[in-house]
Amino acid sequence: MSSAVLVARPRALALGRVAAGLAVASAGVHLLLVDGSLGSVVMVLMAAACLPCAWHLWRSPSGSVWRFTALVDAAMLVLHAQMLGESSGHAHHGGASPSLMWLGLALVGGQLALAGAAALRRP
Repeated sequence: MSSAVLVARPRALALGRVAAGLAVASAGVHLLLVDGSLGSVVMVLMAAACLPCAWHLWRSPSGSVWRFTALVDAAMLVLHAQMLGESSGHAHHGGASPSLMWLGLALVGGQLALAGAAALRRP
C-alpha cells in the first residue's frame, strides 16, 4: 500500500466523521421540533432517517455513502426551504421552529459541502 493511500484514508475517515456528527445533530434538531402534533411523527421519522447515514459516514465513508448522503441532504434542503417559506407568516409554528429549521438547513448545508469535498478528493 502506498504512503499516499495511508495518508488519504485517515483524512477521508475524518471527513466522514465530521459529516456523521452533523447528521446526528440534524437528528437532534428534528427531535427538538416534536410537539405532540401529527407532524411530530414525521419529525421522528426524519430524525431516524439521519442515523443510518451517520453510521455509514462514521464507519466507512465510501463514494456510495457520500452520494446517498448528498442525495438525502439535497432533498432535505428542498423540503426545509419550502417549510420555511410556508411558516414565515404563520405564528402557529412558534418562535423556536423557524430558528431550528434554519439550524437544520445549516447542518444539512455543511453535510453537502463535506460531500462535495469528499467527491473532489476521490480519484
